[in-house]
Amino acid sequence: HKRGDPLVTRLWTGLAEIESVRLYGPPPGAPRTPTLAFTVNGMPSIEVAKKLVEHGLFLSHGDFYAMTVVERLGQAADGLVRAGCSCYTTSQEVDRLLAGVRAL
Repeated sequence: HKRGDPLVTRLWTGLAEIESVRLYGPPPGAPRTPTLAFTVNGMPSIEVAKKLVEHGLFLSHGDFYAMTVVERLGQAADGLVRAGCSCYTTSQEVDRLLAGVRAL
């Protein structure tokens, strides 16, 4: 993932700077796919995903068929938001996602 790794690192770093965001999973540099999960304090994951649609962003939310893991993370009721970077993701899209989360 030559293209996805730097973008997901940029996304992780940007989200980590937002006080209301909690990230789940290994940090950049650890072996991982260019996908990350997060929550926004005080907002169910479905609401975060709906609000980000207003910024032209389409993220998934829920437990991603990992109910036990999400339950152990203490997020069974609201789930997680998942974002990923791929070969066609642009840095502008990452910036738009960060701006959208900051606006929540």
